[in-house]
Amino acid sequence: MLITREMDYAVRVVRALKDGTKVSASGVAKKEHLPQAITYKVLNSLLKSKLIGSMRGVNGGYYLKCDLANTTLYDICVALGEDMSITECVREGYDCINNRCGECILNKEFNRIQSSLNRELQTTTLDKLL
Repeated sequence: MLITREMDYAVRVVRALKDGTKVSASGVAKKEHLPQAITYKVLNSLLKSKLIGSMRGVNGGYYLKCDLANTTLYDICVALGEDMSITECVREGYDCINNRCGECILNKEFNRIQSSLNRELQTTTLDKLL
């Protein structure tokens, strides 16, 4: 897993909404200097995950539903459907020909690194970043 451009944009979208007001999609894109097409895509992913909400109409727009102190970078990754694996051999259910006996030193090290990365993402709350 890499921190994708989409994930970076998702954090920026949340930042644009953090003050509690409703903001249009074009307003979010303008405020954070994001391409409008990707902004819509990220907004839809965040809506589906219920991290943000939306209202239609003259006074409508997107707004933050999550508590930044309890929402983590890991939550953003999950909301976007990101593959969290640093390599395919750490994916659950992956049948690695080199690790069938569970003795592959690379697999053990990759799993250690993956666990550390997941822990960091799960403890980095958005209020710390924003």
